[in-house]
Amino acid sequence: MQLSEFTFIFLTLCIPFLYYIVQSTVPKKGFSILFIAIISLNLFLKPENFSFLGSFFLVFYLYAYEKKESKYYLALSFISFISLIFSDIGIENLSSIFPILLISSVFSLMMIGHWFLVDPTINREGMKNIAKFSMYLSLILSFLVFTNIYESNSNFFNLVGNNLLNNVIIFLYLSAGILSFGSFKSLQEKSYTGVMASTGLSYLSLIVSLGASGTLILSI
Repeated sequence: MQLSEFTFIFLTLCIPFLYYIVQSTVPKKGFSILFIAIISLNLFLKPENFSFLGSFFLVFYLYAYEKKESKYYLALSFISFISLIFSDIGIENLSSIFPILLISSVFSLMMIGHWFLVDPTINREGMKNIAKFSMYLSLILSFLVFTNIYESNSNFFNLVGNNLLNNVIIFLYLSAGILSFGSFKSLQEKSYTGVMASTGLSYLSLIVSLGASGTLILSI
């Protein structure tokens, strides 16, 4: 999988988290504008018809932001980008979506954590749930690697054996889970510094998740 394909999937999988964040934390429209600007980079990664269509629906989502039909535009955008993933990237790479989903969830947590520092009036419950989702997904992925459902192959690296590589990936996923748990516990603190700590931990979790999922995808 090429870096552009990896990034395209990662940004596409951020769309469901954007919807959940808007529904659960009710941030101001500026957050959606910022997040959609980042997701719209898909247009440059794969300048094809489905990418244009997906970006088109994202713009309509912002236009109808406070209307009930806005969620349908967001869903259509997600379907457009996902269709391109299925058609261009192929079925053989679908197993990579699950590890990339972890990166999207942690990145989304980091994004809303930053926005909380701008607008501390938003609801924290949605942030807590994303942190818990990231924690559980990290544990599930570590179990899948441990049981060889996701089986790595060290031939790509030519430096370490398969067992050692698997252990490294498991350790990274467990570390990401612990950091996500730390983010969740930090969000339970009522003070402003709790969210600051959670955002910092989500940074670390993002780095570790990138290391774990990137290594896994390169080696399967």
